[in-house]
Amino acid sequence: MKRTTMVLMAAVMMTGLLVTGCKKDSGPDEAAPVGVTNEEQAMQYFAKNDEFVANDEETFADKSIESFDYGTFGKVDAAITPLRWGRFVTSVTRTVTTTIQPGDTIATAVVDKSITGMLKIRGINGAGDTVTIEKPFNDVSKRNVIFKRVNRATDKFWLNWVPVATSLVEGGTASPNNQIEITTVVLYTSALDTITITDPTAYFLRYRWLKLFNGGRKDVPEFLAGQSLKLQVTVVSASADTDFVALRYGVGGNNHKRVRLALVSEVNNGNGTYTRVFEIARTAPQFIHFHRGWFHMGIDAITRATLMDDSAPYSVSWWGVPYRVF
Repeated sequence: MKRTTMVLMAAVMMTGLLVTGCKKDSGPDEAAPVGVTNEEQAMQYFAKNDEFVANDEETFADKSIESFDYGTFGKVDAAITPLRWGRFVTSVTRTVTTTIQPGDTIATAVVDKSITGMLKIRGINGAGDTVTIEKPFNDVSKRNVIFKRVNRATDKFWLNWVPVATSLVEGGTASPNNQIEITTVVLYTSALDTITITDPTAYFLRYRWLKLFNGGRKDVPEFLAGQSLKLQVTVVSASADTDFVALRYGVGGNNHKRVRLALVSEVNNGNGTYTRVFEIARTAPQFIHFHRGWFHMGIDAITRATLMDDSAPYSVSWWGVPYRVF
């Protein structure tokens, strides 16, 4: 497996992170965040409030029932023909488990989330009527945050550990409705650079200000404004009907977009599952927006029945990847 270590410039992000939860007139050097009384609680607090830990919720949540924008479906033989849809989050439960590694200098915070809400689909039913279908959902996600000990102070214990890296996020429908799983994402950032991810929770992004962490390499996905993007996604699905895979991008500002990937291959695994590869080709229209800065993209895999069968349960798989436009 090829693993390209990604790098994250996070000086600005860390400034906002450390101020969060403190009084307006006092910085992190003055007082511990509310409710934080020891080092472990401090790590849990900062892990929950890390910029990338928080933004996966924004990446996969919609503010309205948006136009489908996935191109055409072709022949439709389903209970509903979707026109617009949106995923609305109503509750997020965050649990952080910290483990200090031998040597007391590195710690790992595992951030687990249970995300509940409602999928709303505006579509046309078999009778030709325009209807709104609502499906409740319960997604779960996981991300690892690495902390490094920088001090052993007793008076300002909350500053003894700082986050130095984060993994990508892996999310999807909770059991027993998890019928689809993303297994590989390949991102072609240029003719000479390919990023292959097979385990998002073990694929870390180093915060740039820590020059030596993860070997000091700088491989964050970077794109020119307006650049075309080549992305390949492999999923394993229990659905005999072709799934939908979409790229959500521009998250990090008011630039939320989504576009459907094309199916390029399919293999019947003979055990009731199918391996499918989806792709946005390099020759496709420009997908990278013209807004410069740091953003977040989401790979969103959805079973066909989720959107086109009013009686089928919701089932999705999603990964989140940050990127930079310059």
